[in-house]
Amino acid sequence: MSRRTFEDWQHLVEKQIASELSVPKFCQQHQISPGYFYSRKSMVGKESNNAGFIQANVITKQITSIETKPVSTIKLTTAAAELSLPSETSAQFLVELLRGVAS
Repeated sequence: MSRRTFEDWQHLVEKQIASELSVPKFCQQHQISPGYFYSRKSMVGKESNNAGFIQANVITKQITSIETKPVSTIKLTTAAAELSLPSETSAQFLVELLRGVAS
């Protein structure tokens, strides 16, 4: 049997991952030592990481939902300034704000 090339090992590693078999089961089917396969798998992984590529997952369906709400605000106008607050501002905050402005 001839020696396997890096490309051969890369193909075997990809095949093992795609098969979803455990390494021992895959190795048993292909008559490979699990320990040797793990070392080759590590080597392939390191070389793949050095290539600067990452695995990409293709998104086949994407849904974007945008909700719009009418904008309503609370406006406080004084001689010095105008303050606009979201309508969801709590009553307690408004009371504290008015007390602060009154003092």
